[in-house]
Amino acid sequence: MIDCSRGGVMKPEKVKEFAKIIKNMGYTGLMLYTEDTYEVENEPYFGYMRGGYTMAELKDMDAYCGSIGIELIPCIQVLAHLGHLPRWEDYAPHMDMADVLLVGDERVYTLIDNMLSTIAKCFTTRKVHIGMDEAFCLGMGRYLRQSGYRKQIDILLEHLNRVKALTDQYGMQIMIWSDMFFHQGGSSESIPQEILDKVPAGVDLVYWAYNEKDKSFYDKNFKVHQQFVNNKTVFAGGICTWTGYAPNLQIALDSTASAVKSAEEHNIEHIIMTMWGDDGKDCSFYAALPALYASAQMIDGNFDRQDIAEKFSAMFGYDFGEFMNLELPNITEDEESHVHNPSKYLLFNDPLLGLFDYTVHNGLKARYAAAAEVLQRSINGREYDYLFDFYAKLTGLLAHKCDLGIRLRNAYVAKDKETLKKLADEEFPPMQVLVRQVYEAYRTLWYKENQSIGFEVQEMRFGALLLRNENCQRMIYEYVNGELPVIQELELPRLPGHRGAEGKGVFFNSYIQTISANSNAF
Repeated sequence: MIDCSRGGVMKPEKVKEFAKIIKNMGYTGLMLYTEDTYEVENEPYFGYMRGGYTMAELKDMDAYCGSIGIELIPCIQVLAHLGHLPRWEDYAPHMDMADVLLVGDERVYTLIDNMLSTIAKCFTTRKVHIGMDEAFCLGMGRYLRQSGYRKQIDILLEHLNRVKALTDQYGMQIMIWSDMFFHQGGSSESIPQEILDKVPAGVDLVYWAYNEKDKSFYDKNFKVHQQFVNNKTVFAGGICTWTGYAPNLQIALDSTASAVKSAEEHNIEHIIMTMWGDDGKDCSFYAALPALYASAQMIDGNFDRQDIAEKFSAMFGYDFGEFMNLELPNITEDEESHVHNPSKYLLFNDPLLGLFDYTVHNGLKARYAAAAEVLQRSINGREYDYLFDFYAKLTGLLAHKCDLGIRLRNAYVAKDKETLKKLADEEFPPMQVLVRQVYEAYRTLWYKENQSIGFEVQEMRFGALLLRNENCQRMIYEYVNGELPVIQELELPRLPGHRGAEGKGVFFNSYIQTISANSNAF
């Protein structure tokens, strides 16, 4: 499953290319996760300016995938994760609260019917994933004011049955994410019988779990899912592409191994590997090829890492470990035990505010410098040079700036204006050059893989980074010259955003909250 909804929509020709790649890996289907990034008949504002697929493009991709033996499966949303819709006046009445549709409103079911009608015309398969996950605000907004309080699970089931009636008209076999049944209807241990009885038969439940390496975790959750005797359980694991600009590949390998072994023991017939793009779809899906390939091998019963590595190299012409190096911008320690994403939060970490300075340890600068050299050596006229070029440049920038905020504040606290001026003179100009180089490399990557719409978000982020760096340097000069009595940002103590994480990597994928504590002002 490739995420085409979070700002980056893979080009149709790249979808075809990706389908061919995964076919050669052994996968049988490709799922397109599209919240509002596809054309819907009679809904001109649905996905407007989001870079989505036209009906013609969907039909063309479907035909190509079918010709090579890949089932192209649509993944849409009919309840939550539709937060872009209320931007347009046409859809404001359709919303309950936040990104959740207003259950029971006939306008909502007209919209869903239009979605399904479009999907039915564009895809050969009758399989459709209709989402319905993470509807945390269900029944809490307009619904509550209009209908009064009801349990979320009751509203959810009412909506599911209504939508299923629509999908039945199109002969669709639907699947939904299972999480809401556990968050609102039951627990990790059991589901009440009255809930089990109300779930429509024949709806496949997709249990998703990512990054968990303990097999017993999956064992427990598969057993609970099997209480749904009228519903098939499908498992969805994760290829960690939602961790900033670089993937977390080793975590993906380890968690997939445990999940697949458990799924086999519990007779799970279908496994989906998801590739999400949270908060802007920063990471290239091609950067995750080794984890995607290894997952396919594990699903086929091969857990021999050496054999997997050799087969990968034979298929792609890259050493497996060489491609695994693309996660180096996210690796801050020799032994990583958790998912984290310094490739993003240290990239945008403000030199003066230093909200993530607490994560930087003494050896990180040298580690990043060495990693940049490793990545640079893989650029030698091969297909994926553009990937290694971007990640090498990104890692080089991280090496340059990761501890700059710490050095600035140390000099400021010591009232060492000479050092502050030296840092402003010597560190900021090359950093700006590096930022522009990273931007150019990323622009090349983005336009090679994704539709152009969506890049404006990334461009604004890099542009803001350049301008903010410029002003930080200016403020330092003003302070050194006596024009600015204090630098307020450097006056404040450096408190850890995550207690106990000092000197360690963390997972924090919100750009807005990375750059400022004033996130509600954006």
